[in-house]
Amino acid sequence: MLKYCQQGISKGVVVEQILSTLASRGTPPNFVLCVGDDRSDEDMFESIEASMSSPPHEPSAEVFLCTVGRKPSKAKYFLDDTSEVLRLLVGIATASDPIKGNSTGSLHIEDVY
Repeated sequence: MLKYCQQGISKGVVVEQILSTLASRGTPPNFVLCVGDDRSDEDMFESIEASMSSPPHEPSAEVFLCTVGRKPSKAKYFLDDTSEVLRLLVGIATASDPIKGNSTGSLHIEDVY
């Protein structure tokens, strides 16, 4: 979950910095899931789409931008409510086969700012 409220800095700016930091370390993400439920998330959706569609990010990276509730959005997908968000996350966790001990793709917010 990303919550950021410093004046002049949007969620879009923060996510651009995170993606840029990962790319500069040679570990651009190959999967991005972003779920948001209000207007402040639209900048984040737009920034992810723009960042992930240009180098150095992999053109084959999977990007899923989801808004909660049916409404006009820059997100390609929608989930009806928070229970659907939870079902999605549980499904992803169940289907995933994490490689234990491999943290090359991890990034802590403290590493960015």
